[in-house]
Amino acid sequence: MNLYIESIEGGNYVVATGEPDSQQPLMVAEGKPRTFHCLNEIRTHFEGKSFSKVWLRQATPYEEMVGQTSQDTTLDMEIDW
Repeated sequence: MNLYIESIEGGNYVVATGEPDSQQPLMVAEGKPRTFHCLNEIRTHFEGKSFSKVWLRQATPYEEMVGQTSQDTTLDMEIDW
């Protein structure tokens, strides 16, 4: 099982677990994802659990910053956990 962490606006993160084709978001209520304020908070929440890989996804607004049309590109990188 993998852990997928997505950085969202406002310095928050949402997470999902599973495999690339079947991710389950961590929810606090129906239709409301659990948000975290930092990677250490996520690490504490999943303390004692082991993952095959941990992925961090960040939106990359480069095109928008240089005056081009935004492409909604994301950067996915495997991080040490």
